[in-house]
Amino acid sequence: MAGNVETNVRVVSSALDALTRIMARQGTSRDATVRQLLTEHVASQEQLHPEDRITHISTVLRYPPPRHWRGARTPNGVPLRVRAPASLLERARAVSLQLPGQHRRAHRDYQGRMLTDAVTTAIARAEPFTDNFLTDLLPLLRHGAALGLWRLAMAATSTAPEKAWLERAEVVREGHRLSDTPLDPDEHHLLHVTEALEQDEAWHAIKRFRVATAAARRYLAGPRAEAAEQVMYEQGDAWNQLYQGWLKIDWEGRRFRRRHGITSRDWTGRGGTAVWRAERRVHLGYFEDWLVERTKGDPAAGVMEESGTPLWLLRTPVAWCAQAPRSASRRVSARCAAWAADGRLLVFPHRNRQACWPLQRRQSTPDFEPVPGFEPVVAAAAGLRPDKVTAFIEALLIDWNHTFTEDSPRIALELPADQACRFGFITAEEQHRIMAEARALTLKNMDGFIDRVADHGADELYLQKLREARGKARVFHRLTLKYNEYKRPRFGVIRATWPWPGRSVAAELAAGAPPDVVQWLATAAYRRSTLLLEQAMEQAWHRAFDQYGFRM
Repeated sequence: MAGNVETNVRVVSSALDALTRIMARQGTSRDATVRQLLTEHVASQEQLHPEDRITHISTVLRYPPPRHWRGARTPNGVPLRVRAPASLLERARAVSLQLPGQHRRAHRDYQGRMLTDAVTTAIARAEPFTDNFLTDLLPLLRHGAALGLWRLAMAATSTAPEKAWLERAEVVREGHRLSDTPLDPDEHHLLHVTEALEQDEAWHAIKRFRVATAAARRYLAGPRAEAAEQVMYEQGDAWNQLYQGWLKIDWEGRRFRRRHGITSRDWTGRGGTAVWRAERRVHLGYFEDWLVERTKGDPAAGVMEESGTPLWLLRTPVAWCAQAPRSASRRVSARCAAWAADGRLLVFPHRNRQACWPLQRRQSTPDFEPVPGFEPVVAAAAGLRPDKVTAFIEALLIDWNHTFTEDSPRIALELPADQACRFGFITAEEQHRIMAEARALTLKNMDGFIDRVADHGADELYLQKLREARGKARVFHRLTLKYNEYKRPRFGVIRATWPWPGRSVAAELAAGAPPDVVQWLATAAYRRSTLLLEQAMEQAWHRAFDQYGFRM
């Protein structure tokens, strides 16, 4: 059929059998039956509040489990081809269950299966099915109930870094329920981070789904399953008592592991990075508030924090501001939308609304207009997902040469030497000197690698290949990867870079820098800040183990 796109989902074999029965009953082909079921399912789901939409229990329990490698066989999982219009598939994904921390494209543990959920739920609503795993479980439940069940599994498997936040948040919530005392800023921040941790930034692993399965068999099976589903959906006092009990479960205990088939592994690192991501999400929200709510006379600089310590300083040109309309549509005005379509400003999501940036007042009028010359920056942001635009704006405002203390590391924006020369920042002689220094350091690293692997007993043929590749960075690097990874010394090619002495990309634009320089700096600043954030999250992983890891 013209206009259809083809994709595949992996469903349980009993769902495929149910689909076959529907096909026989209706006398239609498999593709036509799937399209009809999806169309009817999506139309009914779109009429419901998000928490009232329906999902299948297999989605919450991630059943069948994902394949651990390409080509691996999944027990009880079979592929099902789906041919349907692209718009229908997108609508199906939009109304399907997405657990906190899941994404459409991610590591297999974090990958959501929204289209699989839509297809499975559509089949189950037309023709119920079951198998040995699904027997007795309530097959269909509302999204609100599914999230309530998942939060119980999250509580039971919370690592020490997560529990430190969750337990403090429960104390604050309980205290607030007992008295009308307003929350102070630290308590507000604590609750915001905890909310982000519970609703947006959960870590995922097969262990958590096994615990979710244990909770489902305990509450969503038997004659009281529908009553328990209502408790999960409401998440009121009855559910809160369950939550407190599951939060105190020693899921690392031998008895709990043996009962539910959970192998011993320390997930403290994933818990620590989940907390880091939750804090990062909250701090980005504060940054958006600062952009939108800043008025004339407010500070033009702010500090972005990471785990309670300063990460970098942000500076915005005094005249620049952002606007987020308060209209019922929650979208930017038609004029701002036209400016965004023309590539003159950026639009980013803010508190369930849309905001546009940067704007400045026209001289002698109360009206606003886009900042002149901002088009190269918008071009640098082309292709970014809407949820990444705020981080891109942040990168434009980073003061790349600010240090908070003498001991704190300087955050530098390193430019390739040839690019710095092309832009006129350095002379050709300076470029040659930087490149020669980088080559000398790389050769030193090569010699050091050869000496270390020789001391470890590498065979003569391998050493001869390394010596022949000396001076050829790519060939040498490929050879280093062939050495035993558990004994492999570190090796790195030194890049010929020059530290940019400027402050922020926004300041460079305001100072009248050429458009090609501004566009290149904007791209480089975003890539550099993204790398620094990834390194900060890795450090949070190590800190979690240092502070909370397993002790003998």
